[in-house]
This record gives sequence, structure tokens and C-alpha cells, in this order.
Amino acid sequence: MFRAGLTFLRRLLCAAILLVLIVCGAEVGVRIFEVVGGTDVCATATSPCAVDPTGLLMPSWTTYRELKPHALTTVKCRDSKRDVPIRTNSLGLRGPEVIVPKPSGRFRIVLLGDETIFAPETLEADHAARALKELLQQQTQVPIEVVNAGLPGGCPLTEYLLFKQRLLALQPDLVLLHFDWSDVSDDQQLRRHTRSSRDATPLSCPHASLVKTKHLTKPLDDLRQQFRLIDWGLTATSRQWKFQLAEQTASTRDASANPYAWLRDERPAALAAVQQSFQPILELARLSDSGHFQLAVITSPKPWQVSARCSAGKGSRLASGVASDAYFPNRAPFDSLAEYVIGLRLQFADATTALTSGRDPEANFLRHAPRWSADGHRCVAEFLASFLNERVPGPWNSRYLPQSDAPISRLPQPRSTVQRVSGER
Repeated sequence: MFRAGLTFLRRLLCAAILLVLIVCGAEVGVRIFEVVGGTDVCATATSPCAVDPTGLLMPSWTTYRELKPHALTTVKCRDSKRDVPIRTNSLGLRGPEVIVPKPSGRFRIVLLGDETIFAPETLEADHAARALKELLQQQTQVPIEVVNAGLPGGCPLTEYLLFKQRLLALQPDLVLLHFDWSDVSDDQQLRRHTRSSRDATPLSCPHASLVKTKHLTKPLDDLRQQFRLIDWGLTATSRQWKFQLAEQTASTRDASANPYAWLRDERPAALAAVQQSFQPILELARLSDSGHFQLAVITSPKPWQVSARCSAGKGSRLASGVASDAYFPNRAPFDSLAEYVIGLRLQFADATTALTSGRDPEANFLRHAPRWSADGHRCVAEFLASFLNERVPGPWNSRYLPQSDAPISRLPQPRSTVQRVSGER
């Protein structure tokens, strides 16, 4: 009896030692993989249609997340089957360095937006910012510059903070704010972290990891840093859980679970979340009144507002919380945004018709990511060039007055409830 017990304990001890050796070997293997590959094991499984496939986002004290400055990486585009180089400048913006102060005589346009404007799957040469610059440059001898200020995962709230605290020093002549329909849910997520003044003006939006109490986060963070196998396991489990949760909520009408469920609403202007997501436009308008730059708001449809087949590559819709066959043709959200923007006496441009016209509107969007394709970028650039030529004073038309001659002000708007330049209304 005693001898049998010792045999059992010896086998149990050997099994425990073997298990420890296997775990230690796996930990060593993970660390070797990270050193040799020069990457994080938790970043290798990042979905290519995610908000930030670049891995360049980091926590920020002012805009919740920001891009690493002076960084260089590549993104695999599943549609074109090629690697897209991504570079950031000293301001943490995609593209070449921006000269500060602005050279005399140059007309500078800043393009604000989220990952749709950042466009990680699109080459800089194919981006709407480059095409817009070339189209406008054909109409004037004044040097034109278009700055891509897209912030992945951003919304008008963080884009306003980014512009006010960092990009106002660029002395832009024109600011184009792209309102994406994912901004409503993004605003709901980020507004809870925002610090505001007494008059409700946003001041900063610090990342949760930067302001949490140390004794609540430090033990788990230390374990994840010291043991990479634990970090890998927790990340993989979290990713699988999120995928299963997305499958369950993608078709629900609950706006708190489905980020695009509210698009079915015929009166979105009555929703508090929608009105809150519009408010930073007012703050940008106040800056434009005193900053001697023009402000215009542009928007475009998400793929699921175009057709049920648009951006329907495997997993691409589900990664955004949208059912594979979802289609939201409701025009009420566009009308609500138009009324709000025009009520502020700002120029408003809806690129829906430009992106959805033609025999194959799905070609203007990537199949494996909910963003514009190279054709879509060209289409948007042509639409914006026409819009600016017709509606906004600039060196491309006769209504332009250089800042040295007179301060730039917004054009008066006709008194109408809804006005678009897309040709619909």
C-alpha cells in the first residue's frame, strides 16, 4: 500500500516536471520567435480588415490613440496581393514631412478623418489626397499641398483635439473633415474618457491604460510582459471571444450591441448619440472663425450602405460588427448630417452619388476591408475637386483672395433645410 502510494507520487511528480518543461520550452520558443521575427506574437494574428492593421497606434494623453512618429511598416493588401508601405512623419501623420512654418504662397489643405482617410491598404500614389492635389494643381500655378491627417479609430471628437493641439500650427488654408458613419459608435466609446471644460469644450481624451490606478493594472501587465506565453494566450482567447460575440450581435437591432443598427432609424437626429457625434464639428467651426481657414464637411457611405455585396470578403464585414448580408439604404442619416452642417453655415459634400453611380459601384470599395479601393480614391478625389471648384474659394477659381490680402471666411449659405452637391437634392 505504502509502495503503491510512492509510485503514484513519483509518477505525479514526473508528470508535473514534464508539464513545467513543456511550458518553459513554449515560453522560450515564443521569445525566440519574437526576437528572430522582430515582431510581437500578439500582432501576428491582427485582422487585415481591422481599424489598425499597421500596428502603429499607441496610447495618447490627448487623442486616446495616436500614430507613432517617424515609423515605417508594411500592410498586406488582400485585394491587390501586395505589401503597402506605410510611413509616418514627425507629427504622426501618414506621408512625407510637413514644412512648418508653411512656405509663403503655398495653399495647404488638411484632410481629417479616421481609418477611411488613413487608408492603410492604399499606396500613397493612389490615395485621394495625392489625386486631389494633382487635379487642383492643374487649375492653378499656386503650389497645392494636401495633408493626410487620418487617424485610425478616430472620430470628429479626437480629430478636433488632434487638429487643435497639433495641426493648427500647420497654418492650413482649408480643412476637409470626413464624417464616417462608424464615428457615431466611436464617439460613444471615446466620449467617456474625454476631459472637458466647464462650457463642455473637449480638452483631452487620455487613453484608459494611462490613467488607470496602478495597483489594479500593474500585476496583470507585469505577468503579460514577463511571460509572453500568457500574453499570447490571453490575446488569442480574447480575439476568439470577440469573434463569437460579433457573430451573435451583427444582426441585432440593439444599437448598444450593433454599431450600425441605428442606421435603420428614420429619425437619427433625435438620437442623443448621433447629436453628440456631430458636436465636434461645431468646435472646429469656431476654430475656423478665428483661425483664418475654411472648413468643409464631407461624407461617404459605408460599404453596407451601398449594397449587400459590397466589401463582402470573408470576415471583413463581421470584423466591423456587420452581418454578411446587411444593407442599409436609409438616407435619413445623410439628411441629418446635412441639416446640422448647413445650419452652421459650412459647406457640405456628400460623395454617395459619386461612389454608387456606374455599373459596378462595388469596385469603388475593397472586397476584404470596409474602405475605398484605388478606383474609389480616384472617384472621391474627382468629386472633391469638382466640389471645391464650384463651392469653395481657392486658387483654382476666381473667388480666391490670398490670406495676405484678406482673411478667409466662409461663404454665405442659401436658406434651405437640406443642400447637397452630390446632385441628389
